[in-house]
Amino acid sequence: MMKHHLYNPADRTVPVRFIAADPRFLLAGFLAIVISAFVVGGTAGLAFIFAYVVMLAHLAGIPAGTLIKNGRSLIFFVVLVIAINSVLVRGEPMVTGLPFPTREGLESGIHNSVRVLILYLSAVVFLSVMSPEDIARAVAEILRPLSPDLARRCSLYVFLTFGFLPLFADEIERVRTAQRFRGGGLEGGIRRKLRGVRLLLVPLFVSAIHRSGHLAMAVELRDVKTTIENILGLGSPAQRDYVFVAATLAIVAAAGFLI
Repeated sequence: MMKHHLYNPADRTVPVRFIAADPRFLLAGFLAIVISAFVVGGTAGLAFIFAYVVMLAHLAGIPAGTLIKNGRSLIFFVVLVIAINSVLVRGEPMVTGLPFPTREGLESGIHNSVRVLILYLSAVVFLSVMSPEDIARAVAEILRPLSPDLARRCSLYVFLTFGFLPLFADEIERVRTAQRFRGGGLEGGIRRKLRGVRLLLVPLFVSAIHRSGHLAMAVELRDVKTTIENILGLGSPAQRDYVFVAATLAIVAAAGFLI
């Protein structure tokens, strides 16, 4: 059974040496990494950024086994991306007498695959070191100079969205386990997997609708819309916050010069 390494308030004992403690700087670093994944053109540069994100995952205390287990779901997608690029991208054939696969297509597929891995791993690190409250605080502080009302609304939406993710992941595991006992697992051939996906999605969406109704009721009863501003205050940034952002921007800038 695959377990996602999402934030759990009862499990927040991960070491975060070097990683920024201020949510604003964490969010800024995460956005810099995500943007660089689309901007950096060289595969070597993307590999450099990927190595940096792997280091962040280690510093965040995320076990390597967890990353490998969760990353297994990306293997099929990565292979598919490489295969499609090898066939569709024109260039020098790798096999004499055949129009594909091409060398340029293979390089393009590897390039896009590394980009996907960067996005996946950076999201795992981001969700592992930041709680829903931290993300809401960062959004509120960044948007407050523009519009206090917009900051309050966006922080509420972010808080509810990311707070719902662990519940949604647990619900996926429960539904998958139940369907597996009923013979509706995702193992087997293509037809069996498609049938298993259909049996998984229907109860998952029904459960999500019920949970969203309960969540909306809880928000109204506890008057979260008006009280959320009282829990979103942030102190002054520490030295390591500036070091983290400076190092991240330096890594991104250096990756841009690698071919």
